[in-house]
Amino acid sequence: MCSLRPRITTALTAVAAALDVAGVEWLLAGGTARALRGWRHDPGDIDIEISAHSAEAGAAALHLPLRDASDGGGRSLRAGGMVCDVAVDLSSDLEVEGGGGRLAPDFPLQRTFATSVEVGGRRLWIAPIEEAVARALVQGDWGSLARLAAEAPRDAELRAAYLSLRLAAAVRAAR
Repeated sequence: MCSLRPRITTALTAVAAALDVAGVEWLLAGGTARALRGWRHDPGDIDIEISAHSAEAGAAALHLPLRDASDGGGRSLRAGGMVCDVAVDLSSDLEVEGGGGRLAPDFPLQRTFATSVEVGGRRLWIAPIEEAVARALVQGDWGSLARLAAEAPRDAELRAAYLSLRLAAAVRAAR
């Protein structure tokens, strides 16, 4: 595990407290999650994945407007803004699509494979890093895959079980 910059730690602790008090089911994702797992990344923001049934409560707890978002490669419910002067991106029900199929959201599977770390005296759950790999593979986003490979520690091991479940689901959904 690495230590985060103090402003990121302060914001992450505030985000965690607000979501926990609201009873929101959430996971830390993105660069901050990778940094806490020992990957070579200096995060400047906080990415949160929230279960579909907690999306509205999560956005409200952080005082962020929730909206439907879609781009060429996916759709989700999103909320973004600042917490303690740090950008926070909340996403829920994220579905990605590309040449590798259609990857539907599966928060319960992410939660099953989540790992925990302690930050600021709080136990935080980290989304599987393999989810970022699966999404990039489905979208054919080779730049993201290269960035992940460059950040990965030498002893990083991706869990084949998670990747096989997600990629098989993407192929099935594309049929």
